[in-house]
Amino acid sequence: MFLRLRRLLALYLDCIIIFGISYFPMYYIYTLFENMFMNIVTSIIAIILMVNLFLRKDCLIGYNSIGKKIVKLKIYQNDKMVNDKKLLIDRILYTVKSPIYSLFSLLLNNKTEGDIKCNTEIKSFRKK
Repeated sequence: MFLRLRRLLALYLDCIIIFGISYFPMYYIYTLFENMFMNIVTSIIAIILMVNLFLRKDCLIGYNSIGKKIVKLKIYQNDKMVNDKKLLIDRILYTVKSPIYSLFSLLLNNKTEGDIKCNTEIKSFRKK
């Protein structure tokens, strides 16, 4: 159960970081212009940036997201660390396609839909 909570904490941290990276620069640009067209354009750019960062969150810094690095989790496939960026993106896409099922599956058996389809698992790597 502790690993499941750490996975949820890692996801929460990732969402906060991605939202901050996407939102705050666009907010300052948004406040500079009083033109409705520019406000719509900056909002669209912020949404596109947020979606792209979320889909590639495990590929940006090494092969783990920042949240996973903070709570010391790694992604494994067949007892080897995953080093394939396409597999990591596919894993997130499968998870996002069915978020409710993935959440309940994570809470019940510690695997999301992406973990099941891509044959991956999350393990702890705490140093002793």
